[in-house]
Amino acid sequence: MSADRNRPKRPTAGVQEPGFRADMLIGILPVIVAAGAVIALVMPGLPPDARALASLAVIAVTGAGLGSALYLTSRLTEAERERRQTAERVEELGRINEDLKVFASAASHDLQEPLRKVESFGQRLTDRYNDQLGEDGQHYLARMTDAASRMRHLIDSLLEFSRASQRDIRFDTVDMNQLVDFVRDALSERIKRSKAVITAEGLPTVYGDAGQIRIVLQNLLGNALKYQPAGQAPEITITAAKVEHAGRAYVEISVADNGIGFDPKYSERIFSMFERLHSRSEYDGAGIGLATCLKIAQRHKGSLRASSQPGQGATFTLALPAQR
Repeated sequence: MSADRNRPKRPTAGVQEPGFRADMLIGILPVIVAAGAVIALVMPGLPPDARALASLAVIAVTGAGLGSALYLTSRLTEAERERRQTAERVEELGRINEDLKVFASAASHDLQEPLRKVESFGQRLTDRYNDQLGEDGQHYLARMTDAASRMRHLIDSLLEFSRASQRDIRFDTVDMNQLVDFVRDALSERIKRSKAVITAEGLPTVYGDAGQIRIVLQNLLGNALKYQPAGQAPEITITAAKVEHAGRAYVEISVADNGIGFDPKYSERIFSMFERLHSRSEYDGAGIGLATCLKIAQRHKGSLRASSQPGQGATFTLALPAQR
């Protein structure tokens, strides 16, 4: 019988050998250690000291391999645990997102309908029985209808924030000049009443969702009209500059006004939900507008920042992608 028949065959093309796994090494390490020790001890040509050193070397090298294999197995187990934790977090965020959608639906219908009725009946009482209510009755009725109106405005603001957080962004080229004209038209009554002067010319195009960018611009212009000293005509300037950050081109849209301004220490705090620097008796609002603006900027992979000094106006700068 030929010796070639007992010789192991080489793997043929297209047949893949099994990959290495850490548990394979752990399983054969004891055999390697034992074999190395026996070989080192029975080698006749080596003196006793050399055989001892050879044995220790084999065991040391093999032990290092065992330690590496154990470390690798530990890391793989930790990675699997982290993967499962991440999957659980993603699932929990999905449930929270669904809860927010349910809230938005309820707020848009179930919560607003009672408020509309309160406002409606309050107006009827005022129209028909105002003279019979007396001074105290008129005062209480006015406070009731005002509270209902503020609650409806708060719900509208929360809905807008919810939509800004959840609605899919439809990226496209947006002409900022056209968008400014649209917002001017939407705020035309306030602009006329306050005798405001708004300057904005030669603005570039940006890349984003026109509907959501309009919300930001309308909030910023609305605040510039609102936060003014009594009797002062607002002067608002909208400018643009192209910048680059992390290898990507952005357009910075700045809205500067001549209003009351604020302390620079509040430049980040004002973007928090329900954050107000003034009482409702001074300036109305729900304290959600700037939080919504920041959320929209972040979803566009952009930014929104503010700079100001008390009595010297404020400047809000919105950074948006310049191109796809």
